Amino acid sequence: MTSCTNNFSHIRQALEPCVSEGFNSDEDPILRNVLSTKLLANLNILRKMAVESELGLRTERPSDLNSYRNNFNELECTALMVRCVSTNAIKEQYAQQTELSRRKRLSVDFDSEKIPEELEKSDNSLQSSTVGSSSCPDDDESLGDLRNRLLGNKLENHESGAGLNTSMEKQMQVQDNLQEELINDMSQLVSGLRMGAEAFQTALNEDSTILKATELGLQATSRSLTNLGGKLKKYHNSKVGLLFYLGCILFMFLSLIVTYLVIKIFPKM
Repeated sequence: MTSCTNNFSHIRQALEPCVSEGFNSDEDPILRNVLSTKLLANLNILRKMAVESELGLRTERPSDLNSYRNNFNELECTALMVRCVSTNAIKEQYAQQTELSRRKRLSVDFDSEKIPEELEKSDNSLQSSTVGSSSCPDDDESLGDLRNRLLGNKLENHESGAGLNTSMEKQMQVQDNLQEELINDMSQLVSGLRMGAEAFQTALNEDSTILKATELGLQATSRSLTNLGGKLKKYHNSKVGLLFYLGCILFMFLSLIVTYLVIKIFPKM
């Protein structure tokens, strides 16, 4: 375990000069991003080794995990910060390069076969900056290829300029036709929706008029029924009294007497 702890200290002493030199180069964010990513991958391997050693040996001696934290905690934090900053810088460069290339494509004279001087100067400056980003020729080529892949920089070929311009003109014409068709479809859709809304509003107005007339008719019917109920109640109170009930009872008795007499007289006959 002591040897592993010493190895951590030796590794830290060996990594710090190399990494600090690469991290301090503010001119090339791609190089910083690659170095920080590689360093984090190596530190991840060392962390796994320390955890495996910690799980395998349960002793009272200083653990490899604590040694790893003491030696590489600050370095790992610096690497994470550098990778985040370099990633944001690469994204900004990519956005700027995309916007610049889009503007240059739209501003190019498609009728001329010559490449504009600004586009040629930007390509030359990009190539010179790619070549000057490192000291070794092999590293320059690899960093240049990596920059082209990350930033999406595609240098146009001088010999196939006419064919490219024609295809771009066709694409722009197709896009214009599609936009015109979409505008026509949208205008027809809007007009159809407006006509439907007007018809729906007219139907609503007619229904509202019918409902108002129905409401007035129901109110008149309700008033007529109320008046009729009042009149029937008055008639009932005036015509149907005590004498009416007494007459009904007398009629019932008379009917019973007549029925009894009929039953008694007809059998004897």
